[in-house]
Amino acid sequence: MSRVHWSRWLLWIQWALLGIIVLAGLALRFGLLRFGVVFKVFTYAGGAALAIALASLLVFVWGSRNHRPQVRSNALWAALLGLLPVAVPLITVGKDNFNVPKIHDITTDTRNPPKYQAVLSLRKASDNSAEYAGEPVAKLQRETDIYSDIYPLHVHMSVASTTELAAEVAKKLGWKIVSYEPEKGHLEATDRTLLLGFTDDIVVRVRPEDDGGSRVDVRSSSRVGVSDLGANAKRIREFIEELHLRVLSVRYGGASDT
Repeated sequence: MSRVHWSRWLLWIQWALLGIIVLAGLALRFGLLRFGVVFKVFTYAGGAALAIALASLLVFVWGSRNHRPQVRSNALWAALLGLLPVAVPLITVGKDNFNVPKIHDITTDTRNPPKYQAVLSLRKASDNSAEYAGEPVAKLQRETDIYSDIYPLHVHMSVASTTELAAEVAKKLGWKIVSYEPEKGHLEATDRTLLLGFTDDIVVRVRPEDDGGSRVDVRSSSRVGVSDLGANAKRIREFIEELHLRVLSVRYGGASDT
């Protein structure tokens, strides 16, 4: 019976660290652990995985010089596994979104943002404040190029009709509608992030304009974390784009405006 070479421990340690990260992520998604605890697990386990990856590269060089194919193989796989905690977020979130300002509350109207009402009862005391932080956050958003396309949508439809289309879009995007008042031009919903299942809040406000049309403003904010890594802006872009397409379809596709 052949003995297992000590370099195999590099692989086992990396698998154990990745397992800890995955379990912590699942615990967060199902509400078993708080974000603060899971963030520490990610930080320490991810850091340890990277340290083992660097050590594995040194072992790989040593194994190559001493003609040890088993050592080279174990070390190479251990190094690759150690890069996963960095590679997965980069792929899923996007490199550019790691450079966004530390904002977790994005809106199409930074001077008079839509206000949350119904979702307030769903939030915890430890969550980020539902109150807009004011000019400091507004200035950061306005002065950051990545948010330059976050603006209101103006449509030639009534408030009620526009809000009805907004609800259809929200459902298509997988949002959970919490409050829906078409005559008042008000809609609130929640959405969960893909990987870790963070719950974010959204409010859509539709107001009448002088020309008989409506102005649509959207606000999306994260309940936890300092930076949203671009998630809220992405959500608003998707909503505005889809709503615009729905409006065009209604106006030029044969349907009548109420």
